Amino acid sequence: MATGGIGSGGTSTGGVGSGGAAAGGIAGGGIHSLGGAGGGAVCAHPCAASAYCDGGTCKSRVTEFALQDTGAKPRYIIAGADGNLWFSDSSYDKIRRISPSGTISEFIVPTAGSGLGSLTLGTDGNVWFTEENAAKIGLITPSGQITEFPLDSGVAVPQGITAGSDGRIWYTEWGQIGISTLAGMISIKALPAVDAGPSAITLGPDGNTWFLEVNSNKIGRITPSGTVVEFDIPTPGANPMGITAGSDNALWFTETNANKIGRITTSGTVTEFPIPGAVSLQRLTLGPDSKIWFTDTSAVGRIDTSGTVAEFPVPADPYALTSGPDGQLWFTEQQAGKIGRFVVP
Repeated sequence: MATGGIGSGGTSTGGVGSGGAAAGGIAGGGIHSLGGAGGGAVCAHPCAASAYCDGGTCKSRVTEFALQDTGAKPRYIIAGADGNLWFSDSSYDKIRRISPSGTISEFIVPTAGSGLGSLTLGTDGNVWFTEENAAKIGLITPSGQITEFPLDSGVAVPQGITAGSDGRIWYTEWGQIGISTLAGMISIKALPAVDAGPSAITLGPDGNTWFLEVNSNKIGRITPSGTVVEFDIPTPGANPMGITAGSDNALWFTETNANKIGRITTSGTVTEFPIPGAVSLQRLTLGPDSKIWFTDTSAVGRIDTSGTVAEFPVPADPYALTSGPDGQLWFTEQQAGKIGRFVVP
């Protein structure tokens, strides 16, 4: 079923811009110089963790861009092939696009109440997405044309989605992994446990697809040919939430109930890192600095391969995040109805 989106001339709303609502501040005392953003300029006072020194002035690391729809709930966000960021809004059945300068465009998904979820960039240059309530997956072209594909199972609740090494689209649903060609031809691979609860999914550095099993407390690996291997998460009831490939040829994942971030090698060895002060770890991504960045309540955090952690406060509860084409982190604020941009140290 192919349907046209609003297109590149669709409803467009301006973001707050680089001068949007920002968090940050200046602490007292001393001389402060911070590498990365700010070019090493010296400030008379140390900048707060949520700020950086630029030309002798502390500037906020965070800029927010507000959505005009009341009650909008941006969920997942990815970088597109067109140099923009794309994100899903489950409240309004819209896929939205935001440029690095903050200009927002929106495209309505034809199926009402679709429950838009995860996004991924396909090898065809289109953004693919799940429709959790509609039992569909869909794609949107850079110009805003939308195509939806009904899934075979009437009880399908597609959640995570990723592009595989074979060029196909891989997604999770109840007790199974779905695979779609770029033309929408669907096949299914059942998991060992029907109630495994597969959720987030990503392409691994080994060419296999890796996914989380929330109910089974496991991490799964599936080859392009469909062979499944599962690995236990050491901490019981960890409630794994997000997974991404790192720069170290391993996979990284969040453990929401355990306040830990885990690392699993492609051979299945798991290491867990406690996150001090964590409240509710959510999603994570490979940052522009080749470190793993994650979201926590009112903060974005960074962890390196040795397990060293730093957290930076942001104005609202961040949910999903991605590296942008501008070399910064972009994240969704579901409760605030905003998109945030974070200047990486």
